[in-house]
Amino acid sequence: MKHNNETKIVVMGAYNSGKTTTLEQICHNKAKVEYNGTTTGLDYGNIMISGEKFHFFGTPGQERFKFMRRILAEGLDGAILVVDNTNGITSTDQEIMERLDQHQIPYVVFANKQDLNPGDLEINYDAPLIPTVAQNGEGIKEGVEILIKMIKSGR
Repeated sequence: MKHNNETKIVVMGAYNSGKTTTLEQICHNKAKVEYNGTTTGLDYGNIMISGEKFHFFGTPGQERFKFMRRILAEGLDGAILVVDNTNGITSTDQEIMERLDQHQIPYVVFANKQDLNPGDLEINYDAPLIPTVAQNGEGIKEGVEILIKMIKSGR
């Protein structure tokens, strides 16, 4: 995307990992497409930081919406992978990290739900790992700042 001081960041992860709640902590202006509390299309929000507009798109986590992840990932500048720390890395999370690495997209991993299962998450990728509790915003701002620095530095 990266034009006119605008940046596209996609929030990804497996079903029920906390993607929508994470996006709600980042953006005050947001829109959701959901059914019975489950994202079925996308979440969207944006924020201004130092005169630059950041667009955040949240993908659905269910496997049947895998095609939406691909559509929303077009032209992204960076990504946030939200992992449910009570479940660990799922096959969906693994696939997302592989694709981000393959395409050399800067990303951070939010080890979410630290309030339910504190501790380290083991990943085999060279991505910053940030412990978060999306419900109260713990770690979210710091993780976004790390990602923005990575995007600006080219990785």
